[in-house]
Amino acid sequence: MKFTEKVKLDVKKTFGTLEFLGHDGEKTKTGEDNQSIVVNQRYGLSSSAQEGTIVIYLPADKKVLFDYDTEVTLVNPTINAFATATYNSMDVITQVFADDIVAVQKNSIPQQSNNKSKEAN
Repeated sequence: MKFTEKVKLDVKKTFGTLEFLGHDGEKTKTGEDNQSIVVNQRYGLSSSAQEGTIVIYLPADKKVLFDYDTEVTLVNPTINAFATATYNSMDVITQVFADDIVAVQKNSIPQQSNNKSKEAN
């Protein structure tokens, strides 16, 4: 069984707070001339809602680098799930894809606001 289309996700509800753990390698395939072709970049993120590490697949040409435990979010995430039958059960495998991983911008007071309040005094 396989979904015909990837399922879109609400990042905050599905994963909670995400923190960057690091690059987890590349998914490759063998090309016509027996050389490896990079299909996706894999990254590990810590998810508060899923209580553990999740693997995110980005496009092959997308490389990101953040400090360990930097709070991040996903751009256009989707999930692909498929099931495989075993002897007397079934395994469901999920893969999370995204266009990019970006750092979460913390709320801060804009510099312009600080200047205006100083000028008023």
